[in-house]
Amino acid sequence: MRIIIIIFFLASFGQSFGQNEHIILTEDFEAATIDDMLVQWNTTSGVATMSFSNDVHGQSQGSQSLMMTFTPGDNSSIYLYKMLEEGYDSLFARFYVKFSIGHSPIHHFVHMGGYNPPSRWPMGNAGIKPTGNDRFTTGIETYGGNWSWDFYTYWMHMRGFATPDIYYGNMFNPTPPADVIKGEWICVELMMKMNDPIDSFNGEQAFWINGEKIQHLGQGFPNGYWIWDKFNPQPDSLPFEGFQWRNDADLKINYFWLLYYMSKGIEGHIDTVYFDDVVVSTEYIGPMDDNSSINEEQYDEGSSAHPNPFSESTTINYELTIPGYVVLKVYDVLGNVIAEPVDEYQDKGTHSCLWDGRDNFGEPVGSGVYYYQLQKNNSFSQFNKILLLK
Repeated sequence: MRIIIIIFFLASFGQSFGQNEHIILTEDFEAATIDDMLVQWNTTSGVATMSFSNDVHGQSQGSQSLMMTFTPGDNSSIYLYKMLEEGYDSLFARFYVKFSIGHSPIHHFVHMGGYNPPSRWPMGNAGIKPTGNDRFTTGIETYGGNWSWDFYTYWMHMRGFATPDIYYGNMFNPTPPADVIKGEWICVELMMKMNDPIDSFNGEQAFWINGEKIQHLGQGFPNGYWIWDKFNPQPDSLPFEGFQWRNDADLKINYFWLLYYMSKGIEGHIDTVYFDDVVVSTEYIGPMDDNSSINEEQYDEGSSAHPNPFSESTTINYELTIPGYVVLKVYDVLGNVIAEPVDEYQDKGTHSCLWDGRDNFGEPVGSGVYYYQLQKNNSFSQFNKILLLK
């Protein structure tokens, strides 16, 4: 009878796990009116320049996107801003975007970050270095005459511009650069991970373009060097120091800012940008076509643990046929998560993970039956049983 109860519980638990419990915010711009769309956003600007368009990306399940329009001399700050009530230590944001052909240079673009205390509206503070207990922010921006993607980041250890007292957002020069293609829909995703503990430098940030990881920065990677406020990746240089985003545990990731800020344009020329299918989540999201048939085509769901049973440690092996964000969780028979030995973006290929029979606090667990499950880009594999014998 005890075995029957466990199997029933795990079957029910696996079904609930397939829901979107990691999703914090979604916006598909399928509302009937702009006013209806604005309801879930805390603060907005330039609403008069917003309209719905029937221009949608190829994987869209809807019939319209949001178009923002800039005319020189009109409102230059157009945005939707959302305060995230709880605050998070790790967060992903994905959106689809399309720029009009011949678009003028953009001053600032989509941002994510944190304020302490949390704010229901965006705050500027351009040129001011954060203290570590007040704020941090990173934007995914378009740079240069040929336009390429890069971060624009403020945090407590940011570099100054030319003199120590002038601070503007730091850039990280992805190598090779990722060009911004005008006139085409682009899937953009960015990630921020807080430093923990607060005196460490193990914070991270990364971004993906059309599902391809372009840059990932963290403690010890990549190698490179600073010239004023610009980091330059270089394999023969020193490892990147990592991010100490905060020195106060109350500072968390707590806002998403769909920003389109223009400071100049061509007289008589109208610039437009289109947004669609915005998702903010605690897990990697990926392009929509990567999620449409993920179980059947894009991942090998097979995995194995050896040895099994085990007394000290077991190695879990699995295969990725495409790159993606992978989380491996170990459960006890009551369905409690006791360990997460994998929580990272991984390239395609064969991977292995060693679980040493300890929980997330480093404490050894007792003998008995445990279960592990792989989550790959929000697709969940079946539960597999492992037996620990001491």
